[in-house]
Amino acid sequence: MGSLAAHAQYVHTQGTEVVDGFGKPLLIRGISMANWFVLEGSFWGFGDRSSSQSDIEWNFEALLGPTHAREFLQQWRQNFVSKGDVDRLAKAGFNTIRVPLHGKNFSTDDDEGFKLIDQLAEWCRQDHMYLILNFESGVGGFTAAAADDSSQYPWLLKDAGEQKRVNELWKRVANHYKNDPTILGYDLLNEPLLWPGYLTMENLVEPEYRRLTAAVREVDTHHMLMLQAACHGSFIEFGKPFDNNTTYVFHTDGNDPSMEWIQEFLDYRTKWNVPLYSGEIYDSKVDVETGHVELAEKFNIGWTIWPYKKMGGAGPYIFPTPAGWQKIVLFVRQTTVADRNALRPPQAEIDATFAQVIENEKNEHVVVHPEFLKLPGISPNWCARVWPCAIDLVSDGWPTFTLFVKVGIHAA
Repeated sequence: MGSLAAHAQYVHTQGTEVVDGFGKPLLIRGISMANWFVLEGSFWGFGDRSSSQSDIEWNFEALLGPTHAREFLQQWRQNFVSKGDVDRLAKAGFNTIRVPLHGKNFSTDDDEGFKLIDQLAEWCRQDHMYLILNFESGVGGFTAAAADDSSQYPWLLKDAGEQKRVNELWKRVANHYKNDPTILGYDLLNEPLLWPGYLTMENLVEPEYRRLTAAVREVDTHHMLMLQAACHGSFIEFGKPFDNNTTYVFHTDGNDPSMEWIQEFLDYRTKWNVPLYSGEIYDSKVDVETGHVELAEKFNIGWTIWPYKKMGGAGPYIFPTPAGWQKIVLFVRQTTVADRNALRPPQAEIDATFAQVIENEKNEHVVVHPEFLKLPGISPNWCARVWPCAIDLVSDGWPTFTLFVKVGIHAA
């Protein structure tokens, strides 16, 4: 993207388009850094037994002790993203990284979160990439689910004290990044009213977005704002746009990629002349995930797949699960002290297993699964890096790969 001085303007909206600092149309092709700042139980194999950040931290403390648990999580955040990770994504064709954030890492102007995002922004500048910042957790209850790490009631929509605190948090972040055009935009809240049992509160979502928008605009008039619909995607709560540099966001979870599903969003775009963004595309079925990306591209909608890398399971970028991790999972899933103590591994084994997690998450251990990356504009960039292969172009333009070694393909 060149130097900051080269950007007289920032990424912004222009009718139904998102355009870069030079006014050229920019189609977001991104990936989300889930489970970096915001821990989620599914990434650790814990399921519903330990699904929120606080639950996970409590279990880590039970296993490692308070001091070691804090050190583990700090090292986890330090190791999770490196220059090599960003280089890989840029070479693959991604132009944007979306980062879910936890409020507690940005509680002061010199907090750890700013240091890590500053470093990531520098790597993104070097690779001509953008960043989207999104508060997912630690900003008051708003999802009514474990994802926001709260009491699982949407108090942010009702509690004036919480609203003031979150306003100040977003102002602190916006003030820090107001002069950085590497930041593509601020995705203000992640999946409000995720649990459909509280959809009777839909009418409270837009007023909260208005409050947050006013807070950000006090310190930053440059950056694009991004407003997500309630419960993954229903624009019923949105009226006429109230900020002239805003993109409207939906997520795809649980929906099939179809015209019937996407039409509501297209209608809103046409009615109000605003851009759309498919903020989280995830499905363990490759064809469904690919279908959502292709549908977004068909209608000139930017997109982000979710997540980037994770420990084991299915996805585009996977790092190995330590051999002893299943014992950790069994311990966490127990509901009584007696059962937990009966299944608790020896402390030396616990410490060694967590140390292996810290090692395995590093860029050099990531394995690329190219079947998840057959996306418009994206290539896994793994061929001829570690394992030899042959490339042929088929009629539809997608490369096919003939592997000489039938094993997992390691990252470049």
